[in-house]
Amino acid sequence: MGEQVETLEDLLRADLRAICVGINPSPVSVEAGHYYQGRAGQRFFARLRAAGVLPAASEGYEDDAASGAGIGFTDIVKRPTRSAKELRSAEYEHGRGLLEAKLEHYRPELVIFTYKRAAEGLFGSFVGNGFIASLSLSHSDVFVMPGPYENAETAAATLQELASRFRS
Repeated sequence: MGEQVETLEDLLRADLRAICVGINPSPVSVEAGHYYQGRAGQRFFARLRAAGVLPAASEGYEDDAASGAGIGFTDIVKRPTRSAKELRSAEYEHGRGLLEAKLEHYRPELVIFTYKRAAEGLFGSFVGNGFIASLSLSHSDVFVMPGPYENAETAAATLQELASRFRS
């Protein structure tokens, strides 16, 4: 939106199986130069490992391992903040157009929203998480990760859907 900010570079390339979409980067992630370096982000990577999307163990940063496994990363808004509550609705609108262009260019099979709030920022309010049949972006299916503090049993069932998709 015309502002110069230090942020994370998108980790996108041709032939990605999925692209993970976050709301915006955290300052701790920007400082490290890698996606999802906070506690909630580490829980996100643990869930991707549990679903078989990422290898069980890897050397270095998880976003690098994910990239090697055909998983890319971007954000709706590239401006880092301590809380997504600091973002303006105009930033979501601007980011939606940029995200749709990226997805149209790279055409992944799947878009994984790391947080439901990220998906709701684009689609408005909806019920549930997992694969949401009524949601799609640029020819890609949409999967919404369970919330970081969701009941473990419910989260496991939702992640099983993602695991099944990655096994096929």
